[in-house]
Order: sequence, then structure tokens, then C-alpha cells
Amino acid sequence: AMLRAVASALAIYSERFAPYPYAGLTVIESEFPDGMEYHGLFFLGQEYFADYDGGPQGYLTAIAVHETAHQWWYGMVGNDQAVAPWLDESLATYSELLFYETAYPDLTDWWWSFRVRRFNPAGWVNSAITDHAGFRPYVDAVYLRGAMFLDGLRKAMGDERFFAFLQAYARQGELNQMTAAGFFNLLPAHTDANLKPLISEYFKP
Repeated sequence: AMLRAVASALAIYSERFAPYPYAGLTVIESEFPDGMEYHGLFFLGQEYFADYDGGPQGYLTAIAVHETAHQWWYGMVGNDQAVAPWLDESLATYSELLFYETAYPDLTDWWWSFRVRRFNPAGWVNSAITDHAGFRPYVDAVYLRGAMFLDGLRKAMGDERFFAFLQAYARQGELNQMTAAGFFNLLPAHTDANLKPLISEYFKP
């Protein structure tokens, strides 16, 4: 089930972002919790396999496709994961939704509830890892609020322009280390919407 989800995510992300750059992808069931991404490889915690109940509504699928998305956001398009982790974690989290929209469109409301809303996330999206006292506040701010920001951005731009922006961002960032400035400087070429209220809601000055 995990491998089927990963294969589907690779196809979806290759179309949405840019072609997958490697000949293969290795997934390792690991003893340490959660997941961890590397180039062409990621670890996935045993707890997700143990909790799998036979369907895509759970962490096994969600985290597997999240780690798959890191092949683009961190792997292809680099960033400073300590100082500006939102540049890969927000995009990888929102990529989960893009997977469900395509593979399981009837589960998008479930995804928002399961992954985001039930935690009532707070915090600045552009905070650094060292800004948080624990893992939960860090995830809430960077991963979950980051996904909320990207969804707001998508609504403000419209789907066509939003996905054109992501593709342009992937091209510009390919094998480079991107920054927040690079992300935001690319936006005006793809939208004339006033994004200042949205940005001020999610990003600390």
C-alpha cells in the first residue's frame, strides 16, 4: 500500500512540479519515529506500518507521500532547513493535499481535518527550528500553518497561475538553494493579486 501511494505520488508530482530527477526511489522502514528525507531515499517509521488499517486515511499514506514530495522540496529545490524550514516542509505538507486531490478526491476534507484543523495550529510560518521549544509547536507553525498559507495563496492566484508558479519555482531552484526572497520575488510574474494581507497573516516581519 505504501509503495502504491509513493508510485502514484511520483507521477502526480512529476506532472505538477517537474519530472522526477532520479532513476529510482528507495523507502526504508525505520525504527526511529516519523520520516526523514534524503536524495532518492527516505526513511518511514515503523509506527505508521503498525497503525495501517487497510485504507489511505492515515499516516502511512500521508507521511509516505509527504516524504516523496521532499524529492522536489529539499531534493531538487534546496533550502536552509534550519533557518527557513518552511521552504521545504510547507510545500511537502501541501503536496500531501495535492496527492489526495488527485488520487482520492473524496478525502480532501478528511485530510484538512486529520492533518491540520484538529491541531488548531498557531505560529509564524517563517520561523526557524530554534524558535520553538518542542516538536509540536514547530510542526504547527511551519508545516500546518505553512500549508494553510499555500492554500490561501492558491485561492488568491487561481489554480492555473498557482501551479505555473510552482513549476517556475522548481525550474529556478533546480539544484540551487532557494530563499524566502527567491520565493516571493517570483510571485509577481504569476499574479497581480494583493498578497500583502495574506503574507502578513502568516509571516512575521
